[in-house]
Amino acid sequence: MTDKSPSTEKRLEPPIYPEDWECCNNGCEELCVYEIYRVQKQAYDEQQQRLKSVPKLLSDLDKPSR
Repeated sequence: MTDKSPSTEKRLEPPIYPEDWECCNNGCEELCVYEIYRVQKQAYDEQQQRLKSVPKLLSDLDKPSR
């Protein structure tokens, strides 16, 4: 697994919660639309936390030095 800088990693789109009709109720386990959503939501939330913790380096670079 490569550790990408949060400023260069691809931004994830927030996942959309599945509709009731999208689940077949066959116990698909890791292939269930609800499990897929849970994994995507966890990855999205983790990325959002990483992005919040990154200092605003770009805005600091734009400021003129004294």
